[in-house]
Amino acid sequence: MSSLKSSIPPETSVEANRLAVERIAATEPVLVGCERAAHALGLADGELGHAGPPFSSTEEIPAPVLNALIGAVLHERWASTREAARSLIERGEIRLRPNHDLGTVSPMTGVVRPGQIVMRIENRAGEGVTYATLAEAGRLVLRFGFYDEKVAAGLDHLDRVIGPAIEDTLPKGGLPLLPLIADGVALGDDVHQRNLGGMYGFVRHLAELENPVRAWLLDNPQHFLNYAMAAAKLALDQARGIVGSSIVTAIARNGSTCGVRIAGGGSRWFTAPASVPDGSFFAPHSRANAQADLGDSAIMEAYGLGGAIAHCAPELARTMRQDWTAASAAGSRMRSLFNLSHPVIVPVLAGPDGVGLGLDARRVVAAGEPVRIHTGIAHRDGTTGWIGIGVATAPVACFEAAVKVLDVP
Repeated sequence: MSSLKSSIPPETSVEANRLAVERIAATEPVLVGCERAAHALGLADGELGHAGPPFSSTEEIPAPVLNALIGAVLHERWASTREAARSLIERGEIRLRPNHDLGTVSPMTGVVRPGQIVMRIENRAGEGVTYATLAEAGRLVLRFGFYDEKVAAGLDHLDRVIGPAIEDTLPKGGLPLLPLIADGVALGDDVHQRNLGGMYGFVRHLAELENPVRAWLLDNPQHFLNYAMAAAKLALDQARGIVGSSIVTAIARNGSTCGVRIAGGGSRWFTAPASVPDGSFFAPHSRANAQADLGDSAIMEAYGLGGAIAHCAPELARTMRQDWTAASAAGSRMRSLFNLSHPVIVPVLAGPDGVGLGLDARRVVAAGEPVRIHTGIAHRDGTTGWIGIGVATAPVACFEAAVKVLDVP
């Protein structure tokens, strides 16, 4: 239990949190088209986005992220060799910017280039825009730190074919994402490491897609995660800046640190060392090979999905080789960390408490239990790529640091 004494009147904190959750719940994310990241995110030549909070120095960058940055520099043609690209990064000649500050979120290394396509998501119910990156297919991909000619071709395919094809077949007025997320959860998705229902719904609403693009999307259901992440960020960003609110607006990891943002803390990150995930590994790999947790994708847990609904995703527990009784109990405990229930996402397995909305840093501290994150696992060597899926945590220390700032007179 926390021994911190709050200097904020309880009624003020309660009202601030009520307002924050109200704004989150009112958001209606709609996918409306695509743009170049340079224009959409304000990324200039020589600038790259990355997942998680900022690095304190280039020495802090883990191998998968460094290799993804090198691949991005090569793909943007800012250098012609890996050695030259690495030198630019290590000398600080490539400016690194956290994705959350750019208005986007991206899984794992999360590296974003100015030349790539990003998908625009607007709030139909008010102000706000976020952007989703386009997820690659396979295990040896840039988001896991791998880059070669095949990866380069895959990135070009996203920009030239997949993104424009989706834009061209969107319904008039755009594609609402929250109903697709809700349908996916009803079908057993956690909307982090399982996105089968969400992807099938996504494709169903793009009736004019040509068969090759349709087949590509259905073969890569994790592609849907990126849209769900951007939708979650759009909603959570509506709560930023509410004085006194302890509602979490972001959880992100850069492979070195895990960072948390809360509504009352604005854009400030509250960090602790990133945890090492455990779960189901692709042979011959094991936890000894695992990189400390990576990615902006824990925005899904901040929104109330992913590991926060472990009790609603039995098939995922089986895939991750998690004991169902333990996973279900963990999901139920996570639900107690949220202030209210989601008005739209209402799977039967959630029971009468529903899916949580409004992750409260004070509740996390009081419970003394880290937030469960369902995550992909990268090899720590930075070249082997994706080696499994499993469970990581957002440390309680992140939330303790956030609450302390609220409690300063």
